[in-house]
Amino acid sequence: MNEGKAARFHRLRRRSRRLAFVARAGVLLAAVGWGYPADFVSAALSVAVLPDAVRVVLGAGLFTAALFLASELLALPFVFHADFLLERRFGLSRQSFGGWLLGQGQVTAMRMAGWAAGAVAVYAAIGISPDMWWRLAGAGWLVAGAAQASLASAMLARRTRPLERPALRARLEALTRRVGAPSIAIHEWRVGPTSDAANAAVVGIGPSRRILVSDTLLDDYSDEEIEVIIAHEIGHHVHWDMWQAIFSAAAVALAAFWTADTVLSAAPLSLLGVEGLWDVGSVPLLALVYGAVSIAAAPMVNLLSRWQERRADRYALRVTGNLEAFVSGLRRVSAQYLAEERPPRLVEWFFHSHPSLAARMAGARAAASKS
Repeated sequence: MNEGKAARFHRLRRRSRRLAFVARAGVLLAAVGWGYPADFVSAALSVAVLPDAVRVVLGAGLFTAALFLASELLALPFVFHADFLLERRFGLSRQSFGGWLLGQGQVTAMRMAGWAAGAVAVYAAIGISPDMWWRLAGAGWLVAGAAQASLASAMLARRTRPLERPALRARLEALTRRVGAPSIAIHEWRVGPTSDAANAAVVGIGPSRRILVSDTLLDDYSDEEIEVIIAHEIGHHVHWDMWQAIFSAAAVALAAFWTADTVLSAAPLSLLGVEGLWDVGSVPLLALVYGAVSIAAAPMVNLLSRWQERRADRYALRVTGNLEAFVSGLRRVSAQYLAEERPPRLVEWFFHSHPSLAARMAGARAAASKS
């Protein structure tokens, strides 16, 4: 693996993503200082014969959608550089510009609808219980996270199919029986037309849970390497890591809503032309507080994720006993993704959901020596 190339790729991508973040934050700050968009939304809804509470709730959803779209359009050049130009330049993607743009548009539309629906739910909670709305909103976030996770496999259904290689399928089914997880299905995930990078993931919760194995992984890796990679993914299933991620995201949301309630209830919002939280004009303020708390919580969220990954590594080694396949598979996947072997400590702490390659290799050898 070319360490210099990997470091350069990640440095350039982090820079572009920081600029995209600044662009998105700039839209929210501009909306706070320039209240006309919120006034326009309120005026447009005033034409309809609706109760005041319904107008506020719908206005919050529409204003959120407008802010999200504006922020994504302003950030698009930086996202294009980070996720298309750099990935093509460094050989991580074969996707055409048209395919990337279509996919980006679809993702943006789905996320915009999701954030608008979330805003409607949050402002409905404010209207129902002005003092305890943040608890209702946090509970709603938990339910929404669980629903989204349960639908993940269905959303990818068109790009998946049951694993067809009989020998490998028998090997992996024997693995799932051996570890006590015979009900979890293993499907092939078609990503080959857009990328050469191998991937595997656990998606869904409950009966919808699947382990997805990319066609690139199946084509290029040995059965032993695939088995240990799948054992790692089963480790996430066995340890309920998906639920831990859902609850941690809900905890961050709850903290953000409580902070917004505490700070914005005490702030002189009238100076900004906002009458309080129960005002469409408070949407960008609430979004800024939510973003600030999410950024502050990111190191702890990533710490949990890295701990889960190390635990899944140890699990994979314990159930397969194949250190050689683990090391070779990990090196190959890391090389394909240009993973930095030893990233700067602060960079890993703030941005990385997985341990560094060096840390995972050392942990694997230590775990193997104890078994």
